[in-house]
Order: sequence, then structure tokens, then C-alpha cells
Amino acid sequence: MESGREKSFRYWPRLGSRHNTVTYGRFRITTRFRTESGCYATTGLKIKNLMKEQERTLWHLQYTDWPDHGCPEDFKGFLTYLEEIQSVRRHTNAISDPKNTNPVLVHCSAGVGRSGVVILSELMIACLEHNEVLTVPKVLRLLRDQRMLMVQTLSQYTFVYKVLIEYLRNSRLI
Repeated sequence: MESGREKSFRYWPRLGSRHNTVTYGRFRITTRFRTESGCYATTGLKIKNLMKEQERTLWHLQYTDWPDHGCPEDFKGFLTYLEEIQSVRRHTNAISDPKNTNPVLVHCSAGVGRSGVVILSELMIACLEHNEVLTVPKVLRLLRDQRMLMVQTLSQYTFVYKVLIEYLRNSRLI
């Protein structure tokens, strides 16, 4: 919900509600746990394909304090959110069969503004960590070749730079 409007369908059950399991067609989704961390929440979900009797664990990380077309106000909270994504990625890769990949799906209402900021920020931080020389405009152009409108507003674009500066300050590289 944003500004009293439903922006996307809630496809996962609420923990602590009468029913922490929901069924959509042939899929049953069960909430295993949920932790609130200020501006974001981490939820562990079990998804079961009822036709094939197959189960999969899914991690759902939701940034809860980010207005549509806007930017988070808390740079440190956003960086903590990105660290949580990395932590979950490391955890799932460590416990997985090396033949299987564990993709990360990023989405928001339209899939371009907030999603673009998360993806661009993650890519730029990875470049910093691995001493790769790529610029924000170049990486954004590559992203927009795959999905137009990634990072929708000037404020979102400048937010990415501010996130990178905060990341460098925290890592004591500047």
C-alpha cells in the first residue's frame, strides 16, 4: 500500500496472523519467520508445488520505507539493507547444490525506479569491492539496454552516488 492505494498484490502470508499459510493455485506459501530491521524486513518463506510435491525455501527482503518515485531518507539503513541482501546471497550459496543457482529477484511497483536503484547500487558497490573501473552512467546505460527507465528520477540517480559515498566512508576508503 502506498498513499492509500494498493500498488502490488501481497503474495506472501503475514506472520502472526491466523493463517501464516496461503495457497495460490498449485502453490502453497508458508511464512517461516520474519524479522523487522527498522526500514526493511526479512522473511523466510517455504513454497511448495502441490502437484509435484516439491518444496523450496525463499528469502523475501522488503524495504518498507521507500516512497514511489522517491528515495529512502536513511542512507545507512539502505546500506544495511544491501548488506542483508549480500548476507542472504552468501548463505544460500553456501548451503546450495553448486549445480543450482539461486537468483535474486528485485521488484517494485513498476520494476524500474526503486528496483533500478537497488540493482545499480549493488553493481557499483561490487565494482568498488573488486577494483573494477566502471562508471555509474555506463552501468546505468547497460541496465537501461535491458530494462528501459531503470532509475526513474534525478533524485534516485543522485541517491546512488550518495550511497556510494556513504559506503566508501563506512569502509574507510575515503
